[in-house]
Amino acid sequence: MGLTPAWVPPETPSEVTGPCFVHQLQSNGHAHALSFHAPLAQVETSVVEPPSLPDDWPDDGATLAAAEVTPHTVHQVWVATQLPMTDKWTLKSAQGTFLACDRYGEVTATNEARGPQEEWTLQLVDTVPSESALVGPRRGFAFQSHYGGYLTLDAPKDEQGRRRRVRADVSAPTDGGVWDLRVQWKYRHAHRQTQRKSTAAPASRASLLDEAKLSLSRQGWTAGTTAQLTQESRRELLRAQREGRLAEAMLDRRSKLKSDKYAKVCVHSLIQ
Repeated sequence: MGLTPAWVPPETPSEVTGPCFVHQLQSNGHAHALSFHAPLAQVETSVVEPPSLPDDWPDDGATLAAAEVTPHTVHQVWVATQLPMTDKWTLKSAQGTFLACDRYGEVTATNEARGPQEEWTLQLVDTVPSESALVGPRRGFAFQSHYGGYLTLDAPKDEQGRRRRVRADVSAPTDGGVWDLRVQWKYRHAHRQTQRKSTAAPASRASLLDEAKLSLSRQGWTAGTTAQLTQESRRELLRAQREGRLAEAMLDRRSKLKSDKYAKVCVHSLIQ
């Protein structure tokens, strides 16, 4: 994965583990990132702007890694840990202190020890009612404090609104209380691998020849050429960037390219 970690969105609360980027994407592509301002010892949000993509941007790892809305400093990263046998999480700042909330909804991050005030219930939010998600204005995640309030982005105190405070005295997830999360790919991957091992079942597989023929029928031979972005692929990747899931889309695309390349080798060996 290189020196720069890939930040990907979790699909369920259980996938929120390890370094976590807690933010709210805006319609202009910017994000308000949950941050701990150490000099002032206060929790707030700071604005993160996405880099612009040129029309002729190359399909290489360095460019793709730089095209996502990702944390700019360690103060925008929180280490998420699920407490064993519970639906509670803790969020640890880069200074080693935990995100907390008192009975009045005041959000702080000054304690180095964990207690009830440092525990948060992480809940999935969706626009469609379901047993596994709360109903909210959009899809995302909500953090409920020990006292029942939801972590919410406060209204801006200035016109620019680059730094905004947060509070947790709201009784239901509003638009400012739905958060977008990104975790590092290796932690999500490790969690999914563990889940697969615990719930694995025999899967039916098509024959190698059938798979090779299917792959061959869906693509042309491109041996000896470099991977190029088609117009459709470019549109899909640009859409993924706007939705904050470019890294995941690229991982899926590269996995497919590897599978296609392997299928071609299989076809050669089978038809010779």
